[in-house]
Amino acid sequence: MLKFSSNLLKIKLFYFNISGKLKKNNFKINTSRANKNIDKVLMIFPIAEKDFNVAKYSFRSLLVNRSTQYYFLINNIFYSNFHFIGTTYGFNYLNKKNKIIINDNFINDNILKEEFDAVFDLNSKFYFDISMVVNHIQSNYKIGFKKEFSDWFYNVQIDSHTLEEGYKKINSMLT
Repeated sequence: MLKFSSNLLKIKLFYFNISGKLKKNNFKINTSRANKNIDKVLMIFPIAEKDFNVAKYSFRSLLVNRSTQYYFLINNIFYSNFHFIGTTYGFNYLNKKNKIIINDNFINDNILKEEFDAVFDLNSKFYFDISMVVNHIQSNYKIGFKKEFSDWFYNVQIDSHTLEEGYKKINSMLT
């Protein structure tokens, strides 16, 4: 079953690439230029409850940097358990179909047309729908964990053995 879904995903990526709906990240990061402040950030929190709790704990210090404007995209089942300062949007995850449906307010607020300094996908597992959202958002930095197909969507990839280690790396980028 896993082999079949992997092949199906490859076919989807090929189709979206050919049709122009998906563009592989070919942009480069200029490391010789002075580091620009990250003023506007979109963080996509993990879908799985265990990973969500680790991320929520790891990023509890985001309240310290009040000059940065944060936007959060989280699973609706954790919505009442989320108390970060910033704008929060939700989505529903359909486990049987491995599908994500984003709430209407995300679309109505034209978040896909906003320009962000950085977009962080905190999911350690690959979710096609989340990656397609990241692909459509305009941002200098698209950061996610290193996994199969991540080259298509992220220009900075975090390679770590544990979630805590990866989140620590991301936290250091934000401070």
